[in-house]
Amino acid sequence: MPIRLRVDGREVVLERPTTILNAARAAGVDVPSLCYDERLDPYGSCRLCLVEVKGRGLVAACTTPAEDGMEVETETPEVVRHRRQILSMLAERYPAGQAPGRLGELLRRYGVEPSGVEDPRLVDDRHPWIGVDLNRCVLCFNCVRACEGYVGRLIWRAAYRGRQTLVIPETGSLSTSSCISCRACVDVCPSGAIFDKVMASARPTAWGQAACSLCSVSCPVRVGYEGDRPVYVEVVNDGAGPSAAGCLKGRYRWEDLVYVPERPQASLLRRDGRLVPVSTDEALDEVARALREAAREDPRSVGVIVASRLPMEAYYLAQLVARVGLGTNNVDVAASLLPSYREAVELAGSPLSTMPLERLSRSRTIVVVGGGLEEAHGGLGHFVRLRALHGEARLVLVAPEGDRLASAADVHLATGELAGALRALESALVDLGLARPTAGGGELSSRAFSLRGRHRDLSSSAGLDVRVVEEAARLISDGPTSFVLELNDEEGVYREAYVLAELSGNIGREGAGVVPLLSAYDNAEGSLAGVAPDRLPGLVGLEERGRFEEAWRARVPDEPGMSTGEILEAAAEGRMRALLVVGELASPSRLREQILEALRRVPFVATVGPLASTTTLSASRAHLLSASHVEEEGVYMAVDGTLRLAKGTRARAPAMRAWEIMSSLLSRLGHWRRYGSASEAWDELRSLVPWLSGATYERLSAGPLRALPRSGEGIGPRP
Repeated sequence: MPIRLRVDGREVVLERPTTILNAARAAGVDVPSLCYDERLDPYGSCRLCLVEVKGRGLVAACTTPAEDGMEVETETPEVVRHRRQILSMLAERYPAGQAPGRLGELLRRYGVEPSGVEDPRLVDDRHPWIGVDLNRCVLCFNCVRACEGYVGRLIWRAAYRGRQTLVIPETGSLSTSSCISCRACVDVCPSGAIFDKVMASARPTAWGQAACSLCSVSCPVRVGYEGDRPVYVEVVNDGAGPSAAGCLKGRYRWEDLVYVPERPQASLLRRDGRLVPVSTDEALDEVARALREAAREDPRSVGVIVASRLPMEAYYLAQLVARVGLGTNNVDVAASLLPSYREAVELAGSPLSTMPLERLSRSRTIVVVGGGLEEAHGGLGHFVRLRALHGEARLVLVAPEGDRLASAADVHLATGELAGALRALESALVDLGLARPTAGGGELSSRAFSLRGRHRDLSSSAGLDVRVVEEAARLISDGPTSFVLELNDEEGVYREAYVLAELSGNIGREGAGVVPLLSAYDNAEGSLAGVAPDRLPGLVGLEERGRFEEAWRARVPDEPGMSTGEILEAAAEGRMRALLVVGELASPSRLREQILEALRRVPFVATVGPLASTTTLSASRAHLLSASHVEEEGVYMAVDGTLRLAKGTRARAPAMRAWEIMSSLLSRLGHWRRYGSASEAWDELRSLVPWLSGATYERLSAGPLRALPRSGEGIGPRP
C-alpha cells in the first residue's frame, strides 16, 4: 500500500517505506543535514535535520520513518531556532571566512558567520592528491563511515573525547596510511575538511566537453584544461539519463589515465627485450609494416581486437583497418568473450538496453541483478539507490551477501547463483498466477511455463528462502518493472533476466525493459560500428557488403572472420602472425594467464591505449600512445543508444586520439582516403547506417540524441 503524508502542506505519495528526510527530498523540500549521505546508513549525529511532526514534536528526519497520515513541518520557528543554535556551535570552531560546500550553504541560509581560529597543526598537505584541514571538520563522521562501509577500509578514526574530539587518519597522516586514493572521503565531506588537491588548485584556461568512458552509461562531463593538460572534471546533467552526481569513478578516476607513472611519455617499441620510447611516426610505421607483411602472407593470420570503450569514429576506423587495410574480417570487440554479450545479441537483436535509461524514473519496481552496481556504474547505482530511498520505486536486489545496495533494497535475494535465482523467480511467477507474458513472447515464455510447480525446489537450489522469492515475484509482477543487469562472465544471467522480463510483461512497456551493463570489456556498442566478424556497420550482414565496397573502394572478404575467442584460440595454436589490440585485453578476464600465453605465441602484437597495460608489458612488440577519454573527441554511445559528442581541446602530445591512430594506420596500409577529422569519419559512417543519418555533429552539439538500431527508425529525440 502506498504511504501518504504531508510535508509543508504538500502531499507526498511513497511506493515503499522510507524516512521523513527522504520523503521530504522526494517532494522537493530541502531538509538540512551534514551527516546524511544516501550511500551511508543514517547516523543522526548532526541533528540539523530536526523537523516538527504534528502530535509528536521535534524528531530527526534522517532516522524517523515516514508514516501514513503524518503531517510534517520543516521550517517552524522552533525548528529554525534549533538549527541556528547547532550551526552557531559549529561556527565557533570553524575558521573565519567563506565556508565551502554544504556547510557554507547552510551557514549562509541561517545567517551564521564562522569565527574560529586556524590551527596550522591540523593541516596536512603531504598526500599527493588529497588535502586535509581538520580546522574545518564538523565531526559528521561521514569519512569514517564511508571508508569502512563504502570502501571496506579503516583509514579514518575518531581520537580523543568531548570538545577535543578529532577525526584523523590511521597513522596521523594520509601520506603514510594505507589510503588507496579513492576519494570516497572527499566525496562525502560536507565542510571542506577533506578535499581533492588536483581539482581544488585547478585554474582552467579552456574548457571542453567529453563523455566519461569508464562505464556503460557514458555520462557527460565538462573538462577544464591548463594548456593541453586536463586539470578539472565536473559532472553535467543533460537530462538524457541518470545523473552521475554520486559517481566517484567519473569524477576522479580520469587522473589515473593521465597522471599516473604507468602512462608512457611516448609510444614504445620493444628492442633487445625492452620497451623503449620512440617517435609516434616511427611506432606507426613499424606497426603498419608488421601488419601489412603478415596480411600479405595470409590475411587469416592477422586480426584486430578492441578491448576498450572508444568513440564510434574510432570503432568504425578500426574495422576499416581490418577489412580494407588488412583484407580480413578478423575484427571483434572483446565483449564477445562474455556469454552475456552473446545472449543479448541473440535475444534482443543488439547489445543495447531495451529501454532508455531516463525511463527508469517511470519504473515502479527496479530489479538489480549482480553485485557491485554502485562500484562499477556509480551514477546509475546512485540513481537507483535514491529512487528506492525516496520511496519512488521498490528495489529487488539479486546479488551476493554484503552488496552495497542491500541497505536500500525492499527485497534482497542474497545469492551468488544469479541465473538460478532468476529461474526460481520465473517459476514463482507461474505458480502464483502472476505471469503475464509479453504479446508474441513465444518460445521463451513457454519454456518458463515448463518450470511450473518448481519454485520451491529452485529457490532451495539457489540458497534462497522461498518466501523471499515469492515476495520478489509479487513486486516484479506489479510493474512497470525494469531489470538492471551488472553482468560478468556467468552464463545464462542475461537470458534468464530477459525471460523473466518477458514473462512478467515488461518488454516493450513504458518504464520497463532490460538494461545490460558490462563491467569488464565494456565496449559492446562497437559492434554497431562494424567491429564484429560477421556484421558490417549498422549490424548489416556480409551479404550486403556491395554498397560498403562501393563507398570504401575496396573489396570486403565474403567469409565471416574469427571472433575474439577464436582469434585467441588460433593464437594459442600458433596460427596468428600479427594482432592489433586496442585497450587492455588480459587483466579484466579471469583467463588472464591463458590470454597472455596465447598473445606471447603471436610473432607481432601491437597495443593501443593511454597506459602501458599488462598486455603491453607482457606481450606487445609496439605500443601506440592514445588519449584518455577526457582528451578524446568523437561520438560516444551509451548502453541505451544515447549519443553524446565529446569535444576536448587537444590531446597531450605525443598521445593521439583513437580515430587519429586508426586513420594513420589506414593511410600507411594504403587506403585511398585520408581522414582529416573525426567528423569526416562520422559522416561516412552516417552515410552507411540509416539509423545514424540524422545525428550530425551540429545536432549533437545542441544535446544528446538516441539511436534506434532495432526498429530502424533512425535518430530519435530523447524520449
